Amino acid sequence: MTATPTSTPSDPRPVSGDSWGRRAGRALLRPFRPVDEVAEAITVARGLQRSSATGRRIVVEHLDGTESAGAAALMARALAHYRWDRVLAVGASPHEPTLARRLGTDAPGSLGTGLDTTSFEAVEKSVGRVGNRLWTVGTDPGDEEAHLRGLLPLSRFFGVTLVEGPQEAPFVAAACTDAHARVLVARSTRVGALAVGRFLDGVDGTGLSVAGGRDEELARTVVLLSEEEQGEDPGFDAARTERLIAESGAGVLRLAHDRHVAQGSAVRARRIREATQDTVLEAAAQALARAIDGRPRQDGEGRQEHGL
Repeated sequence: MTATPTSTPSDPRPVSGDSWGRRAGRALLRPFRPVDEVAEAITVARGLQRSSATGRRIVVEHLDGTESAGAAALMARALAHYRWDRVLAVGASPHEPTLARRLGTDAPGSLGTGLDTTSFEAVEKSVGRVGNRLWTVGTDPGDEEAHLRGLLPLSRFFGVTLVEGPQEAPFVAAACTDAHARVLVARSTRVGALAVGRFLDGVDGTGLSVAGGRDEELARTVVLLSEEEQGEDPGFDAARTERLIAESGAGVLRLAHDRHVAQGSAVRARRIREATQDTVLEAAAQALARAIDGRPRQDGEGRQEHGL
C-alpha cells in the first residue's frame, strides 16, 4: 500500500536546522570543499551501499526516555537513498512522535495477525511505502510474539530492516535477540551517560544475548548521544564520555541539537543541519558495517570510531 503524507493543522511550519546565512554560505562553498572531505563522503556512501548474503536487521533503541524516531527515520532514508535493495523501517514506540510521523505518513501498516508474507506483492498490501526503496510498518511494542510471527518472515524481503523503539519494550527486546547490530540513542547529558554506562556494564537487566558474549555484543553496538535541547546539560563531559564508550568496543557519535529535528514532525533531509546529515550518514554506515562484519570499520573503509 502507498502511505499518505501526514498533514494536520497542528503540525508546525518546518524550520531549518541551519540558519539562512549558513545554508547560503554552505551552498557557495560546496564546489571548493577540501579533497579529504569529498573522499570521506564517497567512502561513507560506499559503506552504505555494501551488500550481504542475507538481509541485515538493525535495532535503534532509546535509553532514558530519549526520542529516537527522528534519528531512525533519517537513517532509514539515508540507507534507502544510497542502496539498491529495499529498506524497511519498523516503529515500535508507544509515544509521539512515532516513526511513522517522522517519516511523514499516517498509514504505516501493521505487523498484526493479518500480515501476509507469502510474497512481496502480498506484503505491499500491509506495509506503507514512504519513498523510493523505503517502506514502513508499525507494531505494538508490547507484542513480543510479533517479532517471530511478523518481523522475521517480513524482513526476508528487505536488504536492511531498522527496528525503532524503547529498549524495555518486549517487542524491541525480542528483536535484539537476533539483531545484527544495535544503535543506542541516549541523551547527551550526565543522566544519559549513566544509562549508557549501565548498558555497557551489563547490569541494566536487558541481558547480552549474542552468542559470542559481551565483547561481540559491544562490537555490534553504536551509541548515539543526542542533544535534544541546546546546551541542556552544561556540566556534561562529552569528551570523557565518548572516550569511555569507545574503550568498551562500541562506536560512539554525537548528534548535536538540530532545530528541525527538535520540532517533532516529519524530518526532511533538505531541512536538517549539515552536521546532522554527516552524523546520521556515519551512524548508518557504522551500524551497517558492524551488522555485516561484526566489527568497526577499519582504515580504508572509512574513519574509525573516535570522540568527535
